[in-house]
Formats: sequence, structure tokens, C-alpha cells
Amino acid sequence: MMNDYIDYYGYINNLNQMNNQVQNSPKSFTEPYTGFIRGNMFDKLYSNYKNYKIQELNPSNEKEYAKMLLQMYAFAAHDLGLYLDVYPNDTNAIKQRYEYVRMYNEALRQYETNYGPITKSSALLDKTPWAWDSKKWPWEGMK
Repeated sequence: MMNDYIDYYGYINNLNQMNNQVQNSPKSFTEPYTGFIRGNMFDKLYSNYKNYKIQELNPSNEKEYAKMLLQMYAFAAHDLGLYLDVYPNDTNAIKQRYEYVRMYNEALRQYETNYGPITKSSALLDKTPWAWDSKKWPWEGMK
């Protein structure tokens, strides 16, 4: 509770500083795929490293594509979460992060429906908790 003018002045000053941060924040977010392959969701903050050419990702099958979607949306949500640590009042970033979390959850649901659980904490393992170990490991071959 603010009891005197100094507390009130400090409170108003903090609000003004937070508003200035949001106004000066890099608001130009890129789409998730571009952010994922270059490791940065912010157009204004990204700069190429020397002559490094960003490599396009080319999944070889539907399962790899589904896994790439999971990683891509997780990265986008995480990067915006880090951004929101610095700019907690940026409502555009909050909405965008929420959308990426929603997209991640949908991609996770689709992946697990088609290919089985991807983590040991998956809801699919409630019925058969050791189903994650029911398929062959990659080094065992696919036959």
C-alpha cells in the first residue's frame, strides 16, 4: 500500500518505464518455421553470422514432419516466453505466445494419435504406462 508521495511517484515511474519498454520492444515476430530454422523469432534482432547460410529443413516422411511441427511450435512459444520476461505488458506477444502454445498442443495431440506417446508424461500412457517402449528402437531396425 502506498502511504506517501515517494511510494506513489516510484509506482508511476515504474509504470512509465514498463510502457516505454513495450513501445521500444521488437514487435516484429516472424512465423514459427523461419524462427525455428534461424533460432530467433524476432526480425529486428536477427542478424546472420558471417557467411552462414540457414539450412532449410526437409523432413523425409510424415512422422518427421509432425515431430518438426512439435519442435517448431515449442521453440516459438519458448522464445516469446523469454521475450515476455523482459516485456511482460506486450499484449501482442502474450496473444501470439498463447496461439503457439495452442498450436503446439494440437500438434502434440495429432502426433500422439498417429504415432504414439512422445513423452513418458503423455495422457496416452494412463491406460498402458509402458506403451512408450512397445516399438522397436531406431537401432533395432524397422522390420
